[in-house]
Amino acid sequence: FSKIFRLRGGSMEEAAKKRPLEDAEDSVSNKRAKSSTGEPLRVVDSFSPFVPNDLESRKKTESEEVEVQSEVKNDTKTTDMVPTTSSDQGDGAGVEMSPNPSDGGGDVADVADLADGGDDDQWHAQESEPEYKIGTGTGLVYDERMCEHYSLTDDTHPESPSRIKAIFSELVERKLAQRCVRVTAREATPDELCTVHSEGYRQVVDALKNLAENPLKSLEQMYDSIYINKQSGMAARLSAGSTVEIVTRVIEGKLRNGVAVVRPPGHHAERHASKGFCFFNNVAIAAKVAVEKLGVKRVFILDWDIHHGNGTQHMFEDDKRVLYFSVHRYDHGSFYPGSSDGGPRKVGNKPAEGYNFNVGWNSHGMGDGDYMGLFHQLLLPVAYEFAPDLVLISAGFDSARGDPLGGCDITPTGFAHMTHALMALAQGKVVMVLEGGYNLTAISKSFAACTAVLLGDPPKMLGRTFPSKRATRAVNDTKRCQARFWSTCSQATTEYHRVPIINSKSWELSLSADYHAKEEDEDENEDEDEEDNIEEAEEEVNVKKEEAEGEDNDEEKDEHKNGDGIVKKTLEMHNRPGLIDEDGNIIKEEKDDSFKSQVDQDSSIQHIYDS
Repeated sequence: FSKIFRLRGGSMEEAAKKRPLEDAEDSVSNKRAKSSTGEPLRVVDSFSPFVPNDLESRKKTESEEVEVQSEVKNDTKTTDMVPTTSSDQGDGAGVEMSPNPSDGGGDVADVADLADGGDDDQWHAQESEPEYKIGTGTGLVYDERMCEHYSLTDDTHPESPSRIKAIFSELVERKLAQRCVRVTAREATPDELCTVHSEGYRQVVDALKNLAENPLKSLEQMYDSIYINKQSGMAARLSAGSTVEIVTRVIEGKLRNGVAVVRPPGHHAERHASKGFCFFNNVAIAAKVAVEKLGVKRVFILDWDIHHGNGTQHMFEDDKRVLYFSVHRYDHGSFYPGSSDGGPRKVGNKPAEGYNFNVGWNSHGMGDGDYMGLFHQLLLPVAYEFAPDLVLISAGFDSARGDPLGGCDITPTGFAHMTHALMALAQGKVVMVLEGGYNLTAISKSFAACTAVLLGDPPKMLGRTFPSKRATRAVNDTKRCQARFWSTCSQATTEYHRVPIINSKSWELSLSADYHAKEEDEDENEDEDEEDNIEEAEEEVNVKKEEAEGEDNDEEKDEHKNGDGIVKKTLEMHNRPGLIDEDGNIIKEEKDDSFKSQVDQDSSIQHIYDS
C-alpha cells in the first residue's frame, strides 16, 4: 500500500511500470496500514470501492486518478487519516496512516495535494513523458486574401491564385469543407518567422508593401523563380501563420488532423532568401514552433512535392528532433532546384546524421505503384522506427498525373492511399500543407481525395500496381546510404523484375513482377534500353497480328516451331483447345472462322522471349 500511495497520484498503469505488480500485491496483502481501531484502510477510485488482492484486475488508463480514502469504522462515526513518515521501515519507506482529529469529515484525500508538502526523496517523484491530447475533427484553413499575391508581368504564371480557389471549390462541391472544422487564418508573428528565417530577411519581405511597381520588378531579378507585388509579404505571412495555427490546434488536442489550403508555398524558401515561388517556409516554421514552443519531441516531415525541398532540408539537417523525408524528381541533379542536395547521400550533419532522407527519381513517369513501393519498402518502416509525435506533409501535387511541370503519374487515389498510411503514425496527428501543383484539375481532385481520407472516408481501391525497376533502384540507393543509421535500412534490398508475358487472347505484351533480393544493381542504361526494345517489339507484335488476321497461309506454319514450347504453354494455360496440333503448330480453330491469325515466330517475337 505504501508503495502505491507515494506515487503522488500517478495512474495505476504508471505504478505497474515503476514497481512490479507482484511486489505491489505483496505490499497490499502483507503490509496494510491499520487504523486506530484495527480496520484495514481502503483505496477507492471512481470505479471500485476497495482494493482487490489481485492487482492485475485493476487495469486503468493514464487519465484515471488514484484517490485515497481513510475510513475508521466504529459504532458511531468515521475519522479521516493523514500520512505520516514511517521511521522504522528503512530505505524505501512509504507512508503510514494516522488519525486526523482536526478534520471531522469523510472526504477523499488528494494524493497530489499531500505530495506538495512532502519531501521529494520520500515521494520518489519521477518525470513522465508529456501527454498529448487527441482531438476530434479535421481542421481546414483557407483565406482568399492569399489570392492577392500574383504576378505583375505574367498572367500565365503556373503559381497563380486560381490554384487555391480551385481546391476550395472542389472541397465545397464534394461537401468536404462543410464536414471540416474551419480554422481562422492569421499572419505569422515575427517570433514565429524568425525560428527558421533571419531577422534581416523578414524585414525585407515586410518592406515589400512600401515599394513601387518598378522596384518590385527589379527585386524579382535578385531571387530565383520569384514574382513580387505589394501584397506578397502579407500573403506569405498569412500562409505561414495559418499553417502554424492549424498545427498548434492539432498538437493541443483541439483537432485530430488538418489541411491547410495556403499559398505562396514554402519548401524552397531558405533562411535568408526567397526561392522557387516561396517566401517563408510554412512547414519548417510550424515544425520549429512545435518542437521549441509546444513541447513536441519528434516531428516527421514528408515532402512529396515533385521538386526537392531544399529549404526545409537545410533548416533541419542539424536537428535530430525533425526527420525530413523527401521523394522528388532528381534526374541526377539536373531537375529543379538543380543541385546534389537532393541526392541520397545527403543524410544530414552531425549530430543529426540519418535524419534526412532523399529518394530521387532519375526519370519521369513515376506513378502509384512506384510511390506505394517506396512507402512499404522504406518510408513506413523508417517512420515507425522514428515514432513521431506529429506528421507534417509538404503536399505538392505537381507529381500528379497531368501536371505540366512534374511529368509524373500519381492519381488522386494514389495520394489518398499515401495519406491513409500516414494516419497510422503519431496517433493520427497529421497536417497536410499545400506546396506545389499546377494543373488545376489534378490538384483539386488530389487534395480533395486526401481530405476525404483525413475525415475518415476509406480510399478507393488502388488496383494491382508494382514499382518499376528504376523506382526500386532509387529506393535501394537511399537504403544503402541510411543503413548505418536505421535498422530497417540495413536489411537486404529488394529488386523487382519485369517479366514479359504473352496474353493469348489479345497477343499483347503485359508485365508482371517477380520479387527477389539481388546483391548488385544492373546498369541503368541497359535497363532503359531493354524497356525501349520491349516497347518496340510490342508494336511489331501488333503489326504482325494485323497482317496475320488478313490471310491464312498454311505454308508458313513450319516457321513457328522455334518457339512452340513457349507458345504452346501459354495457350494451354488459357484453355484454348484446337489451336495447337501435336507438333506444336498453330492451326485454325474449327468453331471460329474469324480466327485466321498466326504468330510469326520471327526475330521480333524471339527478341521478346529473350528480353
